[in-house]
Amino acid sequence: MTKQHESNADADQQLFVRLITANYEHLRRYIYTLLAHEEDTKDVLQEVCVSISRKFSEYDRKRPFMPWACRFAYLKVLKFREQQRPRRTVWLPPEVLEVVARAREEDEPVLAERLAALHKCLGKLPAGDHGLIMARYLEQLPTEQIATQFSMSRRTLFRNLERVRRLLFNCISRSVLLEDHA
Repeated sequence: MTKQHESNADADQQLFVRLITANYEHLRRYIYTLLAHEEDTKDVLQEVCVSISRKFSEYDRKRPFMPWACRFAYLKVLKFREQQRPRRTVWLPPEVLEVVARAREEDEPVLAERLAALHKCLGKLPAGDHGLIMARYLEQLPTEQIATQFSMSRRTLFRNLERVRRLLFNCISRSVLLEDHA
């Protein structure tokens, strides 16, 4: 192998790592949209990353990475569903899955913008409200445990979570609206 060829291979490997790292969560969410099971999503995502690494030399660097990667993911989801057919009886029909996949790909920029706004808005919450959201959605603690941890009844917990979700929704909406007008 020549020095030039090794250098190109190293550059390709570095680019691959950068693109996968930058888009990993986007790919995970895309796959989750199509499968809706976290463990299945993890399995398929691993296969997608391996497939992309094997075919990376075919990637056209003039084009965006995510649509190319999403195509791999979509094909892996179809393969996974086919392999799971005997065990799982309820799947979206392939035509509907294709529509969902395309809509998810088209919505990715908006979803990424809203996710970035969510992170900013979470940072603006008072500590108690932030803790509630983290316990419920990040740590996924059982309701009873959260209520005990925050010394409140289930009813109060649900009211507070609804209030904070509304605050976050409004904050995200304002943030996205401001970005659109900037």
